[in-house]
Amino acid sequence: MPYCPTSPQERRYVVHMLIAAALCILFSVVAALGFRHAHPTGILAYLLGTLPGLPIVGALAATGLYLHAETDEFLRNVLIQSLLGGMGATLALTTVWGNLEDFVHAPHLGLTWIYPLFWAFSGISYGFVRLRYK
Repeated sequence: MPYCPTSPQERRYVVHMLIAAALCILFSVVAALGFRHAHPTGILAYLLGTLPGLPIVGALAATGLYLHAETDEFLRNVLIQSLLGGMGATLALTTVWGNLEDFVHAPHLGLTWIYPLFWAFSGISYGFVRLRYK
């Protein structure tokens, strides 16, 4: 069943998150191409390396603004529970994986995967939270 936002605040939040995701992808491509072709150094390299993280800051800010603006306590509570589920699963997975890296020399999990994992787990958690209230 497709997801359909139920409040104006939720619709605005979904739009902001889609824009942030698109910008994150775009800025990641720009940074990768910039490093591959221009080989920046110094402050320019740091600025270019930081570029893909800027939409992530925006997405986190949008989440906070949505939670503040949402007047429906049920919708706010569902998102909060989903975010907590996403955080818990991300912390558990990255902690277990870190131990595997240290003790059994598992392949390194790059830090750039933590944010997408968090949202993937939050999305999975959202489905379970919504099922609980059906």
